[in-house]
Amino acid sequence: MPGDLPRTYAVYVDERDIVWLSDFGGNAVHAFDPQTDKFTTYPKSTENADVRQINGRRGEVWLPESGADRLVVIRTVSAK
Repeated sequence: MPGDLPRTYAVYVDERDIVWLSDFGGNAVHAFDPQTDKFTTYPKSTENADVRQINGRRGEVWLPESGADRLVVIRTVSAK
């Protein structure tokens, strides 16, 4: 994972085979695309957000931030 001190906690693979990883060390979530071998990084909404699980459904990735008491949703498909 990218960053100085990555610490993976949760992993989720979406319907496009993108691998989502929560990173406690970087306070971020990373999306890894195995087709391009590249990461996209999404900073968390607040310090020590602590995403301990990742889930989702078609077109959405759900990131429950236990340290911030909120649910963040990343939409991976445009609404029509």
